[in-house]
Amino acid sequence: MNNRKRLIVGIVILVAIVAFAIPMYISQQHTTFRAEVTDHMTMLDKFDRLEITRFSSASGDREEVIIKDTEEIQDILKDYKDVELKKVNQRNTERETPYYYEWRLMINKEGREINDFGITFYNKHSMTIYNGSSTSDKSQEYELKQEMNWYKMEHLFAQPKEENS
Repeated sequence: MNNRKRLIVGIVILVAIVAFAIPMYISQQHTTFRAEVTDHMTMLDKFDRLEITRFSSASGDREEVIIKDTEEIQDILKDYKDVELKKVNQRNTERETPYYYEWRLMINKEGREINDFGITFYNKHSMTIYNGSSTSDKSQEYELKQEMNWYKMEHLFAQPKEENS
């Protein structure tokens, strides 16, 4: 084989590798809330409780609601499961709302309570997910592809405190 044929074969192989690698890289940057949170659970895992804390962006005041009903937790998570996320290196720091929310999702794994996930919603377009069981980057910043609906979270804090337990 002469040098010209080797060069052409080398270029074809390089183009094929690049054509495969770029779409693969791009697909890894886009994900869903379900893929990052609930898909990490096994069939034996059960939701123990969801602690939602609302922080005031201006004053730093905080309120907390604890949800222990498994069906209610699943109902809340169902609203966010198909939200499309894009991994980013730095989150959007703009605060569009007077509050931001932090979730701590407690999971019962074979009789042990595990705090596997911490999710912070900074605004309706930016969030961080902490995955305690991840072996590499435990915390990842995301940009939301569509505006997130906070109605249920806001509604939880509008209800009298006795109803939330």
